[in-house]
Amino acid sequence: MATMFDSLMATGVPRPAIERFLDADPNGQGSVRDQIVADMTNQLLETLGQRSRQSVADVQRIRKRGGWTALDRPPRE
Repeated sequence: MATMFDSLMATGVPRPAIERFLDADPNGQGSVRDQIVADMTNQLLETLGQRSRQSVADVQRIRKRGGWTALDRPPRE
């Protein structure tokens, strides 16, 4: 996620605009950030041969519980 954030910052778009984009929920299925994390997790699980799937709701629940403490914070500069 940090590499993706760095790539977005390299576009010249101001950081607050990038944060608003990542926090947006354009289709009512969870934030863009949570959708990206769920997709990345599912690709990793598939590569490891796991059949389970991570939904956006699962990502939100884990983030809110604090299991991934850095997920809801921007990377260190």
